[in-house]
Parts: sequence; structure tokens; C-alpha cells
Amino acid sequence: MYLSSILDVYIREIVAQTINSTQDMSFVLYTLYQLPDLPQGCILHSDQGSVYTSYAYQKSVKEKGITVSMSRKGTPTDNSN
Repeated sequence: MYLSSILDVYIREIVAQTINSTQDMSFVLYTLYQLPDLPQGCILHSDQGSVYTSYAYQKSVKEKGITVSMSRKGTPTDNSN
């Protein structure tokens, strides 16, 4: 099982989440579409997995007015904070 979740670090709450048996584009896009309207300047941090670097995901994030932030390649500890 895969969990895709988005944590609002300001309020320390999960604001969107999806569980699925496969990690594909529809899985991560569904999580993204669950986000409420966000204020300008929000940043979404992820790793550099293929679903997060795909054109469809990058386009969807930008359409929501979100800035993308990604960990460095081969450095999973970037996401541990």
C-alpha cells in the first residue's frame, strides 16, 4: 500500500491524503486535487520520484499557484524534517 499525503507544516495537520495499492499519476494527482484553496506563496516539498517530476504533476501544482521544492538526488534525508 502507498500513502500520498500533504502536511501543512504551519498548522501541523494532514490537509490531503490518498491510499492506494499502486503509485501512479492518478494517485498523486488525486491527493493534490484534495487541497483546499491555498494562499499565495505556498511551497510543496517532495522527493524526485517519477510521479512528482512528471509534466502532469508539475503543471497541476503550478496551476494551483504552488511553488515546487524537491530534495537533492540520492539524499532521502532531505525529506526527514
